[in-house]
This record gives sequence, structure tokens and C-alpha cells, in this order.
Amino acid sequence: MSNVRAHSQEDLRMLRASVRTLLERAGGIARARNARENGWDRRVMSQLADAGVLGVAARESVGGLGMGLMAAGVISEEVGRALAPEPVVPAIALAIGMMQRVCPGDTTLAVAITGEIASAFAWQERGPRGYPDQMACRFDGKALNGSKAWVAGAVGADQLLVVAQNNSQPVLVALDADGKGIYSEPRRQSDGSQLCDIDFVDAPAKVLAEGSVVSEALSGVVADATALAAAELVGVSAKALELTLDYVKTREQFGKPIGSFQVIQHRAVDLYVSQQVAEAGVSEALARMHVCTDPRARTREASRAKARACSTAKKITRESIQLHGAVGYADEFDIGLFLNRALVLSAWLGDAAYHRAQWMDAVEAKADD
Repeated sequence: MSNVRAHSQEDLRMLRASVRTLLERAGGIARARNARENGWDRRVMSQLADAGVLGVAARESVGGLGMGLMAAGVISEEVGRALAPEPVVPAIALAIGMMQRVCPGDTTLAVAITGEIASAFAWQERGPRGYPDQMACRFDGKALNGSKAWVAGAVGADQLLVVAQNNSQPVLVALDADGKGIYSEPRRQSDGSQLCDIDFVDAPAKVLAEGSVVSEALSGVVADATALAAAELVGVSAKALELTLDYVKTREQFGKPIGSFQVIQHRAVDLYVSQQVAEAGVSEALARMHVCTDPRARTREASRAKARACSTAKKITRESIQLHGAVGYADEFDIGLFLNRALVLSAWLGDAAYHRAQWMDAVEAKADD
């Protein structure tokens, strides 16, 4: 984005090391198992906020670090490597990203960046497109009525940010997550995370912004979240491949490590090349989005990144299960956790097929201009 400062590779390296250390000290991959029963850890989310993680892409003028999407991508990769259950990407890209665009002076944004409150962003509705032109969720100036679907980070959130329709224009409103007239139904995913369907019945809400600024900002934050989900998938596949390479070096068959067999070496090289291509592609997309202000171009880059990351993460995690042999299917082996996270992240905000179609539509639209 044009309103953020450029940062050196050394800055990004230090940021990566800091986040990796924080997540390792919090418990690393082992926390992914605990989260299946207990959800994400508010204490860890507060530690991430204290380290500036939640405001990494927000402007310095609103209390963020002003480091932009490239830095947020580094954080997302580390979240993926650690299988951290905290809704970091939804917080950075959706909730905080939306507020800094449409209500930068509101105190709601400041307390979200510092981690004093956890906000979940509700914008999708059930239907073939996920986001209809005419939203069924309505705001009459005082109260909210309707439904939202697939809300990430709603379980454990203090506040809900909801995009609704007020007469003929979109509006962004804020509600207490446990307030009157809010009925939430969590749906557990294969990795243990939860997406919520939420119904609102005369739920009192506060207006944060309204008009075309809301719809324009929504397009931007969804593109950001899509690209950062791709970066998280890069982290998932990178760590899955790392664990698998370590395993084939130690697992023996016929008195030799299976990693010494040529067929295994060929598969490992193929997976490594796929991982490097995906990592480079996502990094390039984030770098372009970092400086680009054209909404269509940013959406196109996000779709390119997500399509590549989805395909690569599914390929690497599935083949990693195979290379672990029968034990790869045992729950006590970590590799299965990576497969489940890859499947969930690949579906969130559109899978590879969806984003390839989005990218092609964007390319055709550009050619027609």
C-alpha cells in the first residue's frame, strides 16, 4: 500500500525471528492439539499485540507499525509454521484493516491494535457467491437484523464488526459479541478451529461508517486477507516439508534410511521445488500489493497467490502423509495436523479453482479496458 514505509530484508528477518520465538515459547505446534478442545489462547494473542503484530500493517498515525503487507506476510508464514490457533490473519487483515480504512479515528481501532479487545469481522452471507449484491442483513439506524456466515475468530471475541445494508447503502456497525439479540452457532473445522454462523434479532449496534467507503474498503481488506491466507499456507507447507525431510532421514527400511532411496529423493526434490515456487509467488504478490493502489490489480495478485499456495499446500501435506507411511495417519503424529490446517485454509476465502477463475476474469477485464 502506498501509505506504508519500505522496510529492508533485515527488518523482515528480525520480525520473523521475533514472532517465531514468541510462538515457540508459547508452546509451538503442541498448542494446535490443545486448541481443538480449548480454542485459541487470549494470553498469546495479547503477547502478539504487545509485540506489535496486530498493528503491523496499520499506519503509524493510527497506532500501528506501518510495515505493510510484506511484514504481515512474514507474520502469517510463522503463524502457519507453528499452527498457531489464534485468529491473527482475520485480525490484521479484516477487523483492523477495515477499521483503519473507514474509521481511523475511532477508539475501537486503537484498542483492537493493542489487543485490549478482540474483534471479529462478519461480512459474508450464505449463498452461491458468499457476498450478495443486496445483503439480507439490515440495519435500521439503531438495531441489526439478519444473518452472517463463516465468521472467523468470533468464538472468544469481545466485539463484532458487521457489514450490513442501511436503506440503499452499505454500513459498518459494531456490537458487543455477547450483547442482546445475538445468536451464534460455531461450526468446528477439521483442524479444530471454528467458524460461526451468527443471527441478529433487533441487536443494538453502533455505526462506524456508511456509504461507498464501506464497499470500497471491503474489497481491499478481502484482497489483503486472501493474500495473507496464502502466506499462512506457505508457512504450513514449509514446516510440513521440513518435518517430512527429517523423518525420511531417520526412518529405515531394508536396513537403510528411506531418504537414501532414489525414488524418495526425487519426490522430495519435487516437493521442495513446489514449495520454493509457491513461496516466491506469494512474496511477489505481497510486494506488488504493498505498493499498488488499483483495487482490481490488488485483487488479481491476491487470487494468484492464493491459487498457487492452495495447490502447493495440499500437494505437500498429502504427500508428506504418504512419506510418513501408515504412522502418518496416526493422530499422535504432527504431520496430520498440517494436512488438516491446509485443507481449512485452502477453503477459507476461496479455494484454488475459485481463485484461478477470479484471476482469469480479472485478466480478461483488463484486456477489455
